[in-house]
Amino acid sequence: MPDTIKKVLVANRGEIALRIFRTLRSMEISCVAIYAEADARAVHARGADQGLKLQGKGLSETYLNGEQVIALALQAGADAIHPGYGFLSESEGFARAVKDAGLVFIGPGEEAIRLMGNKAGARRLAAGIGIPTIEGATGAAAGLIKEAGRIGFPLLVKAAGGGGGKGMRIVRSADELEEALESTQREARNYFGNGEVYIEKYLDDPRHIEVQVLGDQSGNVISLFERECSVQRRYQKIIEEAPSPGISATLRRQITEAARAIARHIGYSSAGTVEFLVKGKSFYFLEMNTRIQVEHPVTEMITGVDLVREQLLVAMGRDLSYKQEDVSARGHAIEARVYAEDPVRNFQPSPGKVLFYREPGLPGLRIDAAMETGCVVGTDYDPMISKVISHAADRKQAIDLLCRGLERYAIHGIRTNLAFLVELLRSEPFMKGETNTGLVGRLIGTGLGHEPPTEENDELLVAAFLFASRENGPGNAGLWKQLGYWRLMMSPEVLISDRLVKRKLVFDNPSCFRMELAGKQEVYRLIKKESHEMTLEAAGMTHRLLYTQAPDDSVWIQNGANTFRMRYAQRISDRELIGLGHHPVSKEDSMVRAPMHGKVIKITVRESDLVNKGDTLLILESMKMENRIVATTKGKVGSIRVAEGEVVADNTPLVVLSVDF
Repeated sequence: MPDTIKKVLVANRGEIALRIFRTLRSMEISCVAIYAEADARAVHARGADQGLKLQGKGLSETYLNGEQVIALALQAGADAIHPGYGFLSESEGFARAVKDAGLVFIGPGEEAIRLMGNKAGARRLAAGIGIPTIEGATGAAAGLIKEAGRIGFPLLVKAAGGGGGKGMRIVRSADELEEALESTQREARNYFGNGEVYIEKYLDDPRHIEVQVLGDQSGNVISLFERECSVQRRYQKIIEEAPSPGISATLRRQITEAARAIARHIGYSSAGTVEFLVKGKSFYFLEMNTRIQVEHPVTEMITGVDLVREQLLVAMGRDLSYKQEDVSARGHAIEARVYAEDPVRNFQPSPGKVLFYREPGLPGLRIDAAMETGCVVGTDYDPMISKVISHAADRKQAIDLLCRGLERYAIHGIRTNLAFLVELLRSEPFMKGETNTGLVGRLIGTGLGHEPPTEENDELLVAAFLFASRENGPGNAGLWKQLGYWRLMMSPEVLISDRLVKRKLVFDNPSCFRMELAGKQEVYRLIKKESHEMTLEAAGMTHRLLYTQAPDDSVWIQNGANTFRMRYAQRISDRELIGLGHHPVSKEDSMVRAPMHGKVIKITVRESDLVNKGDTLLILESMKMENRIVATTKGKVGSIRVAEGEVVADNTPLVVLSVDF
């Protein structure tokens, strides 16, 4: 074990790679980045002292190819490898191979990874030392189907090697179990390289509480309080906070002691997280993640402990910098995960090019990201763009700060969940701290995130669009160039995020017009216009909005956390109109199209099959998530336009349904 590490290869990508680089540089340790072909222009690829390209395609040949990663580390002259989270971070074989190659694995030993990496085995270990666990079963699919009848529904089907919300399905009846086992196994093989699954009794609406632990090779183990991670959608965490607003001091002590007991029992060294489900005053061991967590910043914010620095020190054979009595919590921290997804379209992934990117700069706000203007959010990886973390004296102030930061965060060119996050943070249950794993589903069921609040702001958005669209500046001094073609259109038709809006206008000059609504005219005046920012007066009120003009003549207008793609309806092509549903295939047919770019991984119907509205036709994988493409109407499958394994673009015809049969 070296007492000094001089160069580290980070076997990861995106924001976690950049975050690790920051600590390495603060410790004067050289850092090496690796990148796949798809990431050749990514921020992390040039964010280190040295960057090396991975050969091959797909995850299995690149970021999951441990042999190639180690070879690149040796080529770079690195002393150690930091795996980050996901990918190879919890691979026992990779940790051992790193050590066998004469390198240091910045994480726990392979034995700890082995013991806790298999979630079913970890549950048995925890139960063996007296930690409460939820009833479950392991084994082959046929055995699990039999055991399910004994345990009772609802159940969770989980990937044994899973984590990060991937590889989980809730099953409420025996009819759903076989398909859930199959799809979970498929996702587990694709994402973790291990298709083993298990089942456990599903606990309705518990809190999801996790405890950050640190251990060293001298046997010291400390906990750094807990994180509340209950705000989830599809088992993927959305908002995390520390400390939890919903557990007592007694329960906090019991859970943190249980976490330390597990870590001590397996001789854990490095940073790790022990996760629990909490129902009332009872808690149950869920799993242990033997790596740095996505949500580790909230712990760093309230404790002041750099978790990556402690990982590095332990990897050098040194003791932790802190004893348990040294650690205290200061204030409250909340993290929101920003995703490239469209809440209005059932959170479908939203890949594409980011036309304009600007982070909010507010005291107490931290942004962990690997993004800049011009970056392309692809379909090969998780849709998370960044993490926005607020830290304040109390929870209410932390919520307010985080909302203000999200409202000032500009990501134009793709759909994001920024507005959804603000709406969620300001919801009454969240403000009261009444969070559990079912909260988001219930709020979505009542309309949260379904439709952006546009109608009351339509006039403001139309005015902003017209002012953003017109050419101005010293190079366009001519009146007609300043006015643009819309000066001749007194009733322009504008699409606001694909919704048609028509307004009657009367222009006084290029920077001022009157808009007629309900027989009344209101004045809209451009006060100031700069790059990506404008101030305008709308019906007697002043507004500051952000905007970005796209190459296709559309304009992205941002009002608070809401961003809308706006364009003239008269300029829409026939292909786009078809995509918007303005032209059916024929009177007797209905075309089902791809709602996103992705890969067809399974077709569940055959030609001439009869289907009902909502039945699954095929499964499309995008950004490492399986998306079920369903029948839009009752009908007969007329033709299937794609094949399994085919990669399709957004709006690609998939299945034609005959509705006259």
